[in-house]
Amino acid sequence: MNMENKEQPPVVLLTNVNKTLGKVKRTDNLSIRGEQGNIYGLIGPNGAGKTTLLNLITGLYRPDSGTIRIDGLDPVKDYKEARKRIGLLPQDTALYPELSARENLSFHASLYLPNLKNINKRIDEILALVDLTERADEPVKNFSGGMSRRLGIGRALLNDPKILLLDEPTLGVDVQSTHKIWEYTRRLKDSNKTIFVTTNIMGEADALCDEVIILDHGKMVCEGSPEKLKSDLGAGTIQLIPKLKDTLQEDLIREKIGDFSYDDGKAIIVNAPRGEQDLAEVLDKLKNVIEFESVSLHKPTLDDVFLTHTGKSLRD
Repeated sequence: MNMENKEQPPVVLLTNVNKTLGKVKRTDNLSIRGEQGNIYGLIGPNGAGKTTLLNLITGLYRPDSGTIRIDGLDPVKDYKEARKRIGLLPQDTALYPELSARENLSFHASLYLPNLKNINKRIDEILALVDLTERADEPVKNFSGGMSRRLGIGRALLNDPKILLLDEPTLGVDVQSTHKIWEYTRRLKDSNKTIFVTTNIMGEADALCDEVIILDHGKMVCEGSPEKLKSDLGAGTIQLIPKLKDTLQEDLIREKIGDFSYDDGKAIIVNAPRGEQDLAEVLDKLKNVIEFESVSLHKPTLDDVFLTHTGKSLRD
């Protein structure tokens, strides 16, 4: 997401945005460009600035400095017009449990949509999109977590937004519902919506997002496609667990394969910039030197990327 000029103006554009809440700087000179038809994953430790960023995009927060444009509009000054272009799924789905799925959507539409013409047709379309047609008239209190999140996404789509903000969309749902939500999100991307997804699940960001933005202390510490971010860490490492560690001849092993390290004192760790090729060579060189209980090639994951850029310390 470099900031160079492109033919298509960005749908979401933040330039050098700063926001302090209390004594904590939540965004620090943050610049982000969101192009039409892309899914962006926002990941980071607790307090990194993910939710603050969504609140800035929706206009709920006014930046202390810097500029924000939503489809060319200022989300604070042009709040009404900018808000028409945005759909939001918050962490707390905030549905009315005694109302049915249809009634929840109808009530939301009556509060927030300026034009209710053909709204019943739109509600039917939304219910079909999120696979809730057969449960449309059932009270939401009977819904599973996955069904409620799907209805929440449907509610965010009522105004057919150009920009969709999903704050931890699979929070508390099962594996089947998670994959369904991913399926809906990809379908929305194909209809040229610009989608921002906050998540603490690295596998979700990897499977779903075109680009991942890692935030820490309000700063963007890295960004790029999941594949690029993983490849930037190298091809991976080889993990060799010997059968008899007490008899290891470290000098001989180093003579054969060069430098290595120990992982928790159990496994021999060897860098493998060429992946499978390095693994084959290491095993060939050590075949008459040591017997192994297990051998594996560890390729970098988004978890590795995340920990490399944000550290391993717990955040409150």
